[in-house]
Amino acid sequence: MTNPFDFSDYDTSPDRGSTDSTSSWPAADQFGSAPADPFASQPSAFAPTPAAEPFAATQSQRPGGTIAQGKPPVLWLAVAAMAAAAGLILAITAGSFTAFAFLAWVLAGWVAFVLLARYTVLDTAQRAKPVYARSKVAQRGYWVVVALAGAGIVASAWHIAEWAGRL
Repeated sequence: MTNPFDFSDYDTSPDRGSTDSTSSWPAADQFGSAPADPFASQPSAFAPTPAAEPFAATQSQRPGGTIAQGKPPVLWLAVAAMAAAAGLILAITAGSFTAFAFLAWVLAGWVAFVLLARYTVLDTAQRAKPVYARSKVAQRGYWVVVALAGAGIVASAWHIAEWAGRL
């Protein structure tokens, strides 16, 4: 069996005395170095390429569009405000009738807060755009709608509790 660590067949030192002409390596001179670069025919991995030049004459085309600007979806906020206000007004004016009290509770509660949730989802999508135009009116309006809806829920719940207490 042969030794797997025997590399004597690949020795090109001058003291070996071998004149093997079948080797693909160039012959070594008297100092043990090869006169020519054995990798001269190979392309260099570090050679500059036209694509590697950052300030080359050919520049890439820039996109011609405008930057997307996000803004709050105030339409959804306005619809939520109308639902909350309608629920509050209905609870105050006609809340003594049980059916209107339940309708006011649904308007001020479920409908207003579902519309506020939709506003929040759309506003978050607008905030994800590169530029967002913040609005103080929308920011304060959100909390006004929350307060209106809360007042409508409390007023209608009061009338519903009075009705349930008389049963």
